[in-house]
Amino acid sequence: MNIHRNVIAATALAIGFAGVVPAIAETDTTVTTVQKTTNRHYVYFGDHQIYFAPESKTYYWQVNNTGPWQSGTTLPVESQTFVRTGGVEMDLDTDQPYERNEWVLAHYKHMHDRDDQQGHDQH
Repeated sequence: MNIHRNVIAATALAIGFAGVVPAIAETDTTVTTVQKTTNRHYVYFGDHQIYFAPESKTYYWQVNNTGPWQSGTTLPVESQTFVRTGGVEMDLDTDQPYERNEWVLAHYKHMHDRDDQQGHDQH
């Protein structure tokens, strides 16, 4: 008789768990991530298509002003004299400033030309 009760109890427990497990398995969780845009500060030397990120001390430049973009903590020797004066400070919403180069050209070209004419250094 004890064996019969144990089988009935075990069966009742199994049926109870069988009803609970699908309920747990059907629970959906949705996680929404909001990516915050963080602006980065750059100094732009428009005559030579060079950006400098002071925070990371990284330069971004185009090979021969038309080739692929490069980056590094130092500029090629032939470009180092171009970053001493005349830079325009700006904030961009990207880690690679050249991704916004068309926008920068459209919005900062006149400012850079004016600064060169006045001999103004914006460092």
